[in-house]
Amino acid sequence: MGKKLLRILDRWEEYVLFVVMIFMLVTLLVQVVCRYVFSFSFSWAEQAARIGFVWLTMTGISLAAKKGIHLKVDILTQVGSPAVARAINVFSDVCTMAFGVYMGWLIFKTVMMQVKLHQVFSGIPWLPTWTMYVAGTLGMFGLTFRTIQRLVLASRAKAAGEGMKGA
Repeated sequence: MGKKLLRILDRWEEYVLFVVMIFMLVTLLVQVVCRYVFSFSFSWAEQAARIGFVWLTMTGISLAAKKGIHLKVDILTQVGSPAVARAINVFSDVCTMAFGVYMGWLIFKTVMMQVKLHQVFSGIPWLPTWTMYVAGTLGMFGLTFRTIQRLVLASRAKAAGEGMKGA
């Protein structure tokens, strides 16, 4: 059950990135063609692209944490001993998780305020503004979840590797 849920979550992030990127590409292509060929533009296209960009960024944060490809300054881990490198990496991961939880909570409070105020986008009056902010909540909590997941998988791999040495 757990592995199936993780597989669905893994694919869900990648599918969201794919669908949002295609949506942005088509929307902006149509907007440019209409603007320069037909001298007409849609009032909602730029706002929709901005919302899509936020979703791309926040979903990408979670996916990058899963793959361990966030930007890091790792000079101390490269020049120090393996014990120092492990300590720095653990400290870095704890800070990342704390940041993800804290920011996720702050953005969640913003989402709840947007829901309560019933605000909508000026360019897309039928779309509530919380639909953009919820991406931040999902991205930050996803960052925390993926960091924990990566740590658990690394410790399991290390334990399996040590088990193989003892055999």
